[in-house]
Amino acid sequence: MNVRRILAGIAALAGCAAAGAVQGEAFPARMVRIVVPFTAGGLADVVARGVAQELTTRWSQPVIVENRPGANTIIAAEHVARAAPDGYTLLMANDPTLSSNQYLYRKLSYDPVKDFVPVINLVQTREILLASRKSGLASVEELVARAKARPGETTYGSYGVGSKAQLDAETFSSLAGIRMNHVPYKGVADVMAALVGGQIDVAWVGVPPSIPMVEGDKVRLLAVAAPQRIAAFPGAPTFAELGFPKMVSQAWFGLVAPRGTPDGVVSRIAADVSAVVSQPAFLDKYVTGVGLEPWNQGPREFGRFLARDRAEYEASIRNAKVKLD
Repeated sequence: MNVRRILAGIAALAGCAAAGAVQGEAFPARMVRIVVPFTAGGLADVVARGVAQELTTRWSQPVIVENRPGANTIIAAEHVARAAPDGYTLLMANDPTLSSNQYLYRKLSYDPVKDFVPVINLVQTREILLASRKSGLASVEELVARAKARPGETTYGSYGVGSKAQLDAETFSSLAGIRMNHVPYKGVADVMAALVGGQIDVAWVGVPPSIPMVEGDKVRLLAVAAPQRIAAFPGAPTFAELGFPKMVSQAWFGLVAPRGTPDGVVSRIAADVSAVVSQPAFLDKYVTGVGLEPWNQGPREFGRFLARDRAEYEASIRNAKVKLD
């Protein structure tokens, strides 16, 4: 008999045995890990730790957060993709992990579609356009007029080539018929510092890190990339109000499990996490209180959202002509 067939048969039997063991025990029967592809202290990490703390109490089992940052979330995603499909290893994914990386990299060490099953999409943040006060720009109209009058002179910052901030800027440039100069930085904090210091003119940034900067009058908020005005900045116009209805953008964080995780386990995790993130105290501390918006999409809804998100990213990346390898 072919050796490969024998090995494949052994692997299949092992997989069935593992699945049977999982289905035969009440989940969870031991420690659960939530792998976060970012360093400790960031938004995804804080939300994950809030969820982990509540689940530890609810499940009477330890739920821990493990940080595996780097490579545009690829390191963490690859690790979880290869974990046992039993619900005991989860990934706090975001849009690069499951939507944009597959179009930014020619060769990816994991498959965003085939290697994971959606569990629950937790939160989102809308992207907003900020201007440096030193730029003298007070409106989107002024930005467009200046960029048209002096093509390539207006600068925008992003937290890296291929980042959402760059894709948003290039999408808007295409819609407005303008050309701006891209200045990449290492992270959002560096972009904010550059805006305050006047090294760049504008930048697309998420709501949470923008709140203290806008409220402190250190930067100027020009518009929000949302279908309607948002609670964090109710006085700020949407791009649709300014004549750009297609300029809509959000970033999100959600939990996924390795493909093959039993449906019953996925449903249990989704239901319990949904109950956790629906609590007013949790929302106030970890979501709305820091400028995020609750999403709470279950497995099916999350899956449908991912299909739309991937299509939008594919078009955006093709338009921006960005590749990371």
